[in-house]
Amino acid sequence: MNSLDTLHYYKRLEAVRVPRRQAEVHAQVLAEVMSQVATKDDVMTLKTWVELYVKEQTQQLKSDLLKWFFAISIAQASLIITVLRYLPH
Repeated sequence: MNSLDTLHYYKRLEAVRVPRRQAEVHAQVLAEVMSQVATKDDVMTLKTWVELYVKEQTQQLKSDLLKWFFAISIAQASLIITVLRYLPH
């Protein structure tokens, strides 16, 4: 989580003669915005999730490709056997 010293920010605004109410609102809005910014931990969590998802999908694709390979191989072998059977000897 991002940390922001709103009091320090508020006092710095007041030091440069920003009106008190305006400085308060600036500090509050900045705190709200900073609470919505992704942290390094958020990014690392997302990265981990994406890596796991990609790994899972890759394994699923490998499995699907293997199934198709064997199905096409069996179909091809069956076709060759059928063609050879009906060829004149």
